[in-house]
Amino acid sequence: MIRAWLLASCLGLAATAQADLRLTLDATALQASERQASQALLDEALAALPPRLLQRLDRDVQVVWQDGLPTQAYGRAGGDRLELNRRLLPALVDGSAASQRTGRTHGTVRRELLATVIHEIAHLYDRARLWSPDQHLLQAQCRQRVGVRGTGLLPRT
Repeated sequence: MIRAWLLASCLGLAATAQADLRLTLDATALQASERQASQALLDEALAALPPRLLQRLDRDVQVVWQDGLPTQAYGRAGGDRLELNRRLLPALVDGSAASQRTGRTHGTVRRELLATVIHEIAHLYDRARLWSPDQHLLQAQCRQRVGVRGTGLLPRT
């Protein structure tokens, strides 16, 4: 009886552990140092995200370093894919991205890359519409108030 309970508990924990967002790096064309630097970036992004978002956005998102993104773009996401601008990868690998100033909001190339990963995951979450019933209701109320009164009187959350 106790063994059955332990087995059921372990299986339940294993299922729960799997029910989170997973960022899978497409490493087929990457060297070991590129894989290591990329994985460190992805791990840091996952650690910065709220646990509820990770749980609710239960999917595997493929992360790929992509050529051809606009120069000013650090990344983009759609479906279950996140693309990062490949021209930024060498600086991430050699560590210069941590001190290379950008003149943008987050200051350095590495912090901009980290912010991009988090930002694009937030887009995936929003597009998936995984909000709770209370959040859906609040959004409907806000849309209604904006339509009637404008944005000045929206509730703070």
